[in-house]
Amino acid sequence: MNKKIAISLFLLIALVPFLESGALGQRMALTRQHSFEDIDRWVTIFEDPKREEWQKPDEVVKMLNLRPGDVIADIGAGTGYFTRRFAVAVGPEGKALGLDIEPSMVKYMKEDAQKLGLKNYEARIVKADDPELAPESVDIIFICDTYHHIEERVMYLANLKKALKPNGRIVIVEFYKRETPVGPPLEMKLSEETVREEFRQAGYHLTRSPVFLPYQYFLEFKPVE
Repeated sequence: MNKKIAISLFLLIALVPFLESGALGQRMALTRQHSFEDIDRWVTIFEDPKREEWQKPDEVVKMLNLRPGDVIADIGAGTGYFTRRFAVAVGPEGKALGLDIEPSMVKYMKEDAQKLGLKNYEARIVKADDPELAPESVDIIFICDTYHHIEERVMYLANLKKALKPNGRIVIVEFYKRETPVGPPLEMKLSEETVREEFRQAGYHLTRSPVFLPYQYFLEFKPVE
């Protein structure tokens, strides 16, 4: 898969049920052949109301324990499905950063923020291998259903540490490595054990792992002191 589109392509793969191998092959081919310029088409997929049934966004936001004034970076934000919710949760004194490598997605998020009147909702285009966050600039880094597309993950995580404020944390939401009604193909999924080990190698320790999502795990990490 092309590195430049991997972080946004996860959304199509993650949000559409895979009922049979033939359908999966067609969808995989579709993502390779089409760009994200037809944003309305992708918004219909990424913002499908049925996603709330299993993604449980309100519960995810609550589990993050966001505080007024927090700065949270949403890596691989796509259409800002979570970013806009984070902006409300941290209040006007906080900031929610929607980071994506696709210009059309970032444009959509900027328009969405303006439409919602959320001045603390900021969208940025970033590199696939670097979210380009300033040193000690964020309280929380959130990566939902995107982590398995990142290349050189241990190095990527090690580089993220410098962007965290003191006592900052990273939260990963990924699909369990088993067959699920939604999500990427089994061979693309990462087990919890793999993610935990990669974070350990990058210099983090696990702080929480609440179980509340039907198809995904939620892991919170902080850098080792």
